Amino acid sequence: MPVKRWAFETVALLIAASMIGVMLWRMSGTENLTVPSGQPFFGDFMAFWSAGRAALDGQVEHIHERAMLWPYQQAVAPDVKYYAPWNSPPTFLLVVSGLALLPYAVAAIGFLVTTALFFGWVIRRFLPDGRAMIFPATAPAILYQFGTIQAGMLIAGVSGLALHVLDKRPRLAGALVGLLAIKPHLAIVWPVFLALSGRWRAFVAAAIAAVSFAVLAGFVFGFESYVRWFDSLAASQRLITEQQITTPAYASLYANLLGLGASHTLAIVLHALSAVGGLILACVVFRKGDLAVAGAALCAATLLISPYLFFYDFTLLLIGAALLGAPRSPLELAAAIFAWGSGLTVAIGDYIALPICPTAAWLVLIVARQRAGSAASLRAPAPQP
Repeated sequence: MPVKRWAFETVALLIAASMIGVMLWRMSGTENLTVPSGQPFFGDFMAFWSAGRAALDGQVEHIHERAMLWPYQQAVAPDVKYYAPWNSPPTFLLVVSGLALLPYAVAAIGFLVTTALFFGWVIRRFLPDGRAMIFPATAPAILYQFGTIQAGMLIAGVSGLALHVLDKRPRLAGALVGLLAIKPHLAIVWPVFLALSGRWRAFVAAAIAAVSFAVLAGFVFGFESYVRWFDSLAASQRLITEQQITTPAYASLYANLLGLGASHTLAIVLHALSAVGGLILACVVFRKGDLAVAGAALCAATLLISPYLFFYDFTLLLIGAALLGAPRSPLELAAAIFAWGSGLTVAIGDYIALPICPTAAWLVLIVARQRAGSAASLRAPAPQP
């Protein structure tokens, strides 16, 4: 490539340092676990911990209600002004209930450090050398999670590990896929991928693991908890439809188009076309590409499906970009840069809701399709004279 590797690394490090500086400045003056903006320290983790704590106190029946969760959040951060709703399924409630056995700050730091180390260990499996760890370590989607503490690194780490062991230990890979039931909309493409690529042992293992996980959560919290979760999804979607979140964290094409002033109808139609097109293109890659290329397509297509996506979900795209390896063309370089910078939507979104995240996913998917096509042509038998 005409531009040296060190130049991109230097820019990435400078941007990361600037982001960290801004985040520290915004967090200065924190009191009673509340930052000056009125948000709880460690942001989104407040929803995790308060829901887990409420579940431990036997309040599962009202866990999606503000009137019940809000006192838990105020008890931790008395000056907090923003409510953090719980909108995840009972499977994830199992996880956060364990975290809520610890004090809020201890649980938050423990979850952050553990998931960061896990994600780093997984993505290192796909990178050419230790120096390449600069790529994920400086990615905005990662750095912003140090302020919000979300499940992005956990989901990406589990997905990446499943891909890493898929052909060596398919049943283990399937069990890992089953764990993604904590965020079902980020596992929706996995069954298609496993079926089209003929990996049936992993497919069956994933189905058994997901069902077992869901049944376990049902026994613990009551199966009616799934009904309440489904009922809560309408309120969750209104966070996107009505642009209720003040931070520019939206990452789906649908949400970005709404932010640009498009009508609901136009936004959902264009998003649906993008989602269907992305899934069709990914299916072609699943049939033609090797595991690394198909895995990249899986990560990218997953992030084009749901209209309910935020910047931290695009941690998964870092796995997809890492699976593609070093860029071989200007298009591949653009895909790597966009995958790295997708989380910048948080900063740029303060001014304009550009569809950076869906563009990044499409670029990675297109590169995966090109790689799969090249590999297929190399495997094709030579014509007979």
